[in-house]
Formats: sequence, C-alpha cells, structure tokens
Amino acid sequence: MATYIDGARIPLFKFPEKWSLTAFAVVQAFTLTFALHTIAHAQTVKASESRGTVASVASQNRVQKGAASAEKAPVAPASKPAQEPAAQQESDVSIEGPDEQPADDSSQGMNSPLPEGEAQLRVRISVPHQVRPMSMITLYPYPPRPPKQIRNIAKIDDSPKAIRTQLLSLGYSQRSSDTRLFPPAGWRWKYIIKAALEKSGTRHPTNIVTMYPWTFKMVPYVKAEIKRVNDIEADRKARYASAMKDFEENGVDLENEAAQKGLAPIEINLKRGATKLLSGEATVAPGTWYVVAAHKTSNLKFYWQMPISISAGERQTVQLTQTNALVIEGGW
Repeated sequence: MATYIDGARIPLFKFPEKWSLTAFAVVQAFTLTFALHTIAHAQTVKASESRGTVASVASQNRVQKGAASAEKAPVAPASKPAQEPAAQQESDVSIEGPDEQPADDSSQGMNSPLPEGEAQLRVRISVPHQVRPMSMITLYPYPPRPPKQIRNIAKIDDSPKAIRTQLLSLGYSQRSSDTRLFPPAGWRWKYIIKAALEKSGTRHPTNIVTMYPWTFKMVPYVKAEIKRVNDIEADRKARYASAMKDFEENGVDLENEAAQKGLAPIEINLKRGATKLLSGEATVAPGTWYVVAAHKTSNLKFYWQMPISISAGERQTVQLTQTNALVIEGGW
C-alpha cells in the first residue's frame, strides 16, 4: 500500500484489513512530508544567507579596491582656462604698447663670447598683432629707400562735437566685438576708447538713455588720448621725412663705402621666444647699421627703419614697437 503527498510516493505498512494500521500509516506519511518540507526550507534559508554574505564581502572588496585606486591615482591638475583668441589678445593693449614685453638678453647667442673687434645686435618685433604674421629683419650698412606710403594717416579731430559723434557711433550703432580683426574706425580709435574708459572708470552704456550723458562725460578723457595719439603720428611723419632725406642725400655714397669695406646686408633668422614674439641676433662690424624690418598680419603692415650705432665688443638690443614703426598700413 502506498500514498502520494505533493507528488512523492510514500509507502505504507501493508495492513489492508486493519483500519487502525491504515490510519497510523497516513499519520506516518504526513509526518514524513512535514519533515521533508522543514529540511528543504532550512536549506533554502541557509543558501540565501550564504549568497548575501558573499555579496556583502564582494561589495566591501570593491569599495576597498576603489579607495586604494583613488589613493594611488595621481591628482589631475586644474584645467587651464581656454586661451583667448588672438584678436582678443591684440585688443587688450594701448597704442604705445605698455603691455609689450621688454626685450631680454637671455638667449644663448647674447651670452656667448664675441669675436674680437665685433659687436652684436639683437632685434625683437614687439607688437601685439601676431595673427599668422609674415616677418623679416635685415641689417643694412647703408640707408635703403623707405617704402612708398600708400596713404597719409590723417590727424584725428579732437573737437568736443566730433568726439561725441564718434562715441555715439562707436559706442552704440557701430560697437564692435573685441574679437574682430577690423575695428570700424581703425585700431587707433579702439586704443583711444579703451584707454579713456580705463582712466574714466566707466564702461560702455547698454542703452540709448544713458548713451548721451556718457558721451559728455567721456569728452575730456578721449581728448587727452587723441592728443597723445596725434603726437605719435606727427613724430612718425617727421621720422619718415628724415629717413627719405637720409636716403636721397647719403644712400648711394654710404652703399659704395660699405661695398669697399666688404660689408653687405645681413638677414636675421627669426625665432619665437618665451614671450611668443619674434626675435633674432647677428654679429656685425662696429659702425652704423640700419635695422630694416617688416611685419605683416591679416589687418596691418608695419615697417621699421632705424639707424643704430654700435661699438666693438658691444651688445645691443633693439625693440620694434607700434610707436617707433616708420610706416603702418592697413586698418590703423
């Protein structure tokens, strides 16, 4: 005799005629079934606890490994601010270039011993406009012909009415971004307004209501900057006339004299230094040399022609700036 409990076959004692024995067998079957369910439940709980323990240990191991990796990993340096656009860097200077780095004599060539009876000239192009430049520097033992000026740089009108009109135009209707390579009124006006704003402690108005009072307040500051800029341009004009006269009166004779001495023009190889400006040096014979340089960018062209007298054993550094340029062409 047998019975089935939860699909399990449970054999019973074989006493078919005795009902008491049959009842005892049924009780026996239920007892065995209960025991089997208890054992299965206990094994399930134990396995679940074991899995939980393993998972907890694995999680702790991952946390410890992560902490160890964090301790061993090098600390990332602070991110550097994005470099300003070249045009932005160009606009943050004045016409006289106070932000231009002074020339230094730290190059290996300037510290090496000089041949006896020789001298050394180092030249640096120190202008803020450095957008894809095309530059050259040549040392002449005689004055070459200056380049022909395409146009004369006009004097800026410094009357109060003209100043207010220009401020209204540049400060509102034609206000340009600092990233533009071609300021509407030229770089001189951009430098003038920037310097005037710094000295007045004000800034560009943001609406038409405050624009007119602002123009009246800015007149004395702008007038002073215009005078300074006009003086620079007047000096540039006088130096150009002097260079042209020097060439016409002495150019041919000095060139012949240099040829008799075996002197010829020396082209300087340019390189960028720590300040990202072009510079170079050359060993020359004592005497007077003319530093002739050209520097062309996308919006301006500079030309220099400077006579430099140098003695034997002397080292001299020449810095070419916007102020001492002989000719400036383009959006000036």
